[in-house]
Amino acid sequence: MQIKNSQLFFEKLPPEETHIPPENIVRQIEEISMNEYGRVDKKLSQLAEDVIALYEGEWPEHEACQVGYHNIHHSLAVGLTTARMVSGWNKENDDNILPERLFLAGLAAAFFHDSGYLKDKKDQQGHGGKYTFSHVSRSRNLAHDYLKRTGWNKDDVSFVCQTIDITEFGEDPNLSVFQNDSQLTMAKIVASADLIAQLADINYLRRLQDLYDEFEEGYEAEGRNSLRNRSIYIYKSFAEMLNKTPEFYEHFVLPRLQLFGRKDKYLGSFFADGRNPYFESITANISGQLLNNRFQWQRLGDILLQHGLVDKSFINEALVRQQSNARQKNSFQEKKPLPENMGDLLLYWLQDRHYSKDRLGDILMEMKAVDPQTLRTGLLTQLLPEDLTNKLSRKELLYLLRISLLVQNLYDDPWIFSQILEMTLEIMNAEAASLLLANREKTELLIAVHAGPKKKELEGKKVIVGNGLSGWVFHHGRSAYVSKAIIDDQYWDKSYPDGSVIDSILAVPIHIEGDIIGVVEIINKNKDNFNDHDADILTLLANIMASSLSLVSKLQVVRGREVE
Repeated sequence: MQIKNSQLFFEKLPPEETHIPPENIVRQIEEISMNEYGRVDKKLSQLAEDVIALYEGEWPEHEACQVGYHNIHHSLAVGLTTARMVSGWNKENDDNILPERLFLAGLAAAFFHDSGYLKDKKDQQGHGGKYTFSHVSRSRNLAHDYLKRTGWNKDDVSFVCQTIDITEFGEDPNLSVFQNDSQLTMAKIVASADLIAQLADINYLRRLQDLYDEFEEGYEAEGRNSLRNRSIYIYKSFAEMLNKTPEFYEHFVLPRLQLFGRKDKYLGSFFADGRNPYFESITANISGQLLNNRFQWQRLGDILLQHGLVDKSFINEALVRQQSNARQKNSFQEKKPLPENMGDLLLYWLQDRHYSKDRLGDILMEMKAVDPQTLRTGLLTQLLPEDLTNKLSRKELLYLLRISLLVQNLYDDPWIFSQILEMTLEIMNAEAASLLLANREKTELLIAVHAGPKKKELEGKKVIVGNGLSGWVFHHGRSAYVSKAIIDDQYWDKSYPDGSVIDSILAVPIHIEGDIIGVVEIINKNKDNFNDHDADILTLLANIMASSLSLVSKLQVVRGREVE
């Protein structure tokens, strides 16, 4: 069965993205239980309550959780991911649904699988990271003692312990210990959920520092040479762990998920709207552009502040005025008769300052907080950052210059955008490129312009915001690129409207005065993957496109057209 009642949007995201309270995550799991089995077993509610109390230090035998990564949110996130996979499985296998008793046992394994990081009471040494390489056996023992003490069935206790064992990263899982196919399926779901919940955390890159700190404590406790003798890889720095994330996903996580029968695909069955936020977040987390935190579009106010060109108090006041002007504009639109010939129209536009009050730069000049030269510096830094443009080759600079000249003719010939995309394919040696623009509700992206194969078939097609890499980039306002080697095949089948085989993809958001209006994407770089430099070039291209689209909208206003 599928969840019948619609959930709030934030509840559809991987739970650690929203920092929601543990009790809210439990409530979502209970809702799934209600929809799948028609009730919430008291055993589930008690289990969740006791595990939260354990991590908060309310058990007499254990200190409160002190590690930053393997905390209660991670354990409950694995539990929620497990519950969602079970729901997806039941939907796809309605003649062979997983029984409620096994569902509860799977949740117990998920909740306890990392409890071994908790220190014993009165242990003041370290934070718990010292158990990084022994936590699985400690988790197993803690779960065994709790379940036995609270009257769980002996077979269920055994299943929980065996499932915790196969979450051990450093060993090949022993899948022969499970009694039947249903047990094996549930165990694979829990182990897959552990991997997926970790990689899908929208704060994964930030929280990776916490994970590295746990590893560091484990290295000190166990001894690096001893760990090397056990064939355990030792990260030399946090930067190395960060940079190896794509490799970790490609060479460990994907093979592991395949060994478990790709049970994570049932997450796609759980989300009724076709979205899979887990895959979207994983896509972003393993993107090289995000990993290296390279050039992104920045707001003008932030640039002026970073360069010390204006005081923060002026920025704050200008933002207040900007919002006030926007409200006045919405409540009262001045109507003036417009000239008929182009020369008079342009003169009217040059002399009328009504619409400039929307822009932060003009407001700052009106306040005398910046002079025109300072504003010019900020705008050029926003569109063409010096540290980035200095890295461009002569060929690439000429490419940007030619595109800038082309857009001068944009007003009556919007097809020029397709020519810009064709030029982009040449400079990047790629197969296809698209300009996608959002609808008014920002729920869909329309492929407005396409360059490459199947142009007629693709232009006008829609992508749901959140689906595929471009949908993710629009939703989060962050550039990303990935190769097919680290992306699930079924994810890509949903991400491109014509079902084309995608080997690599790069997507960059388009901003106009702070608002994201669309995405530029480019796919299949010939005989290679996209890299940081490609992302930088496409970001500059997006800036040029944004400036042109902004001018087009202003010209439409001057001509008296209503711009939606």
